[in-house]
Amino acid sequence: MKTQSSDAGGRGRHANYSAEYIREALELWRTSGRSATTVAAELGIRRPLLYRWAATQRRATGTQPDSPARPVRSLAELEAEIRRLREENEKLLEQREILKKSLGIFSEAPPRGMPRSKP
Repeated sequence: MKTQSSDAGGRGRHANYSAEYIREALELWRTSGRSATTVAAELGIRRPLLYRWAATQRRATGTQPDSPARPVRSLAELEAEIRRLREENEKLLEQREILKKSLGIFSEAPPRGMPRSKP
């Protein structure tokens, strides 16, 4: 929930935002996959304010900026994936060699005296 307060002259207007509103705005930004500019425009605030809120929250909680969450995998799972990727890599290298050889064969000019193919 946002509350507005201003001085009598109308200059120096300063909006006060509740902690809940700030938390929800930051959560929307992090989970939506949209840019800070887009989220800030949707919320009717300026982009630097969203960045400032995020920095303040990081300092308060002692955390680093959010990085994509990666599932924790066991050593056996990682070794199995490495084995699978090595097998796939070996297969792809073999296919590449076959394609290179076939390209060389098809790129050669036909030997003289060979009958031409019919259209």
